[in-house]
Amino acid sequence: MNTLREDLHLCITPAGAFHATATQEASQDRALLFSLLHAAWTPRCGEAPWQEWLGSSEPTRILETVARLEGLGWIWGLEEPEQAPTDTLERLLPTLLPDLSSTGQAMLADQQGLQIAFSGFNESQAQPIAAISADAIALAFRCRRILGEAERLGPGAWGMIDAAGHSQLGVWPLCIGTKWFALVIGGRPRLNHPSFTRLLWALVRRLGDSIPLIQASNPTAG
Repeated sequence: MNTLREDLHLCITPAGAFHATATQEASQDRALLFSLLHAAWTPRCGEAPWQEWLGSSEPTRILETVARLEGLGWIWGLEEPEQAPTDTLERLLPTLLPDLSSTGQAMLADQQGLQIAFSGFNESQAQPIAAISADAIALAFRCRRILGEAERLGPGAWGMIDAAGHSQLGVWPLCIGTKWFALVIGGRPRLNHPSFTRLLWALVRRLGDSIPLIQASNPTAG
């Protein structure tokens, strides 16, 4: 993206969407990325609410921020605007989840282990897999408390691997505002797929009631 072009529309990448939702850690970058996921359309660079996002509308500060986020691979520029998904989650999730796995097996569950939507798993598999995802989120937070410095990182993915180190089943904790979810993927994950961005865009639009600027907490507490 040419950072000097104000006519380009700011679009969040799959990597940027993951960074925005991998933790509750307070960060101006995360707040800006989450704001992009909260928008109904990709905003023009020259018309974005920079004062709200950065606390400044000074051109140099804006250009430096855009260039840095672009360099990190978290945003890019589009010639044409892109609209957020408008279908209900019930209709949308089953169309997006298969793209996130090499085997078409994926599930979204809440932090209590209740399945929201799944694809590629049969009914008998879905319930125990959703329950395992809740345990994986709890494990991720216990490990963060033990590791100390890792609290500055996202909770990370946890999974089942075979003897060759290949993923059989992975669980990615995702934070949408103040709510935690588990993205479960069978086979090789494809989190760089555009459907991953659209999945998180839809979730944030419907469930992200606030821009996250609070310290991470244990989702199992209380």
